[in-house]
Amino acid sequence: MTHYPEIPELLEQYMEASGSAERWVTVGELRSFFQLDESAGPALSGFLQKSYYWSFRSCRYRVERIEKFQETTPPYRIIRKYLVQERPVKKHQLATDTTKIGR
Repeated sequence: MTHYPEIPELLEQYMEASGSAERWVTVGELRSFFQLDESAGPALSGFLQKSYYWSFRSCRYRVERIEKFQETTPPYRIIRKYLVQERPVKKHQLATDTTKIGR
């Protein structure tokens, strides 16, 4: 399997190009959008599945849900689609502790 460390950035580019904070995505859509060959499929699928269980700090998006469907034409492959959502941004607390100032 080929290693693609830029997958989080590719996912962010894809979601920004779609203009939505939530979208169903398949590996085939990502491959065709970025004109990647079939060898990128397992790496994309692996990242999306891992993003379902864990959120990566390097990526603003995470997979919220995975569904399977079967093609209606031969070879009747089972395809996964991933519901990708933008993670909520956590507000950082401002340093308001005045007891530390002036020490």
